Amino acid sequence: MAIPNSKLAVITDPETATGFRLAGVDVYARSDVGEARALLKSFFESKEYGLVAVSEDCLRDPDRELAKLLEQEALPVVVPFPSGRLKIDSSEGEAYLSELVKSCIGYYVKLR
Repeated sequence: MAIPNSKLAVITDPETATGFRLAGVDVYARSDVGEARALLKSFFESKEYGLVAVSEDCLRDPDRELAKLLEQEALPVVVPFPSGRLKIDSSEGEAYLSELVKSCIGYYVKLR
């Protein structure tokens, strides 16, 4: 059985990028949401990364093409994380993650 690419990439704003670079992952700092989305789309085509952590502000209201990729493609797995600039209510974040898990595995999972 072939093991899918296990490389990790992070797409975030320049202010947050330094912390991820210190962790030793591939970091792509983008100030513009459109540029960040284009980069994420290119990762679906190249299959260079198995996991892509993306600042959540890049995923808000995605265009039709990106939404289709996020729903239908298995790799890379896209994991949103809160941006330092956005303030998200923890219950909203839990609901989002719960919905994300349901869309992947078909079941709701209660997060604690």
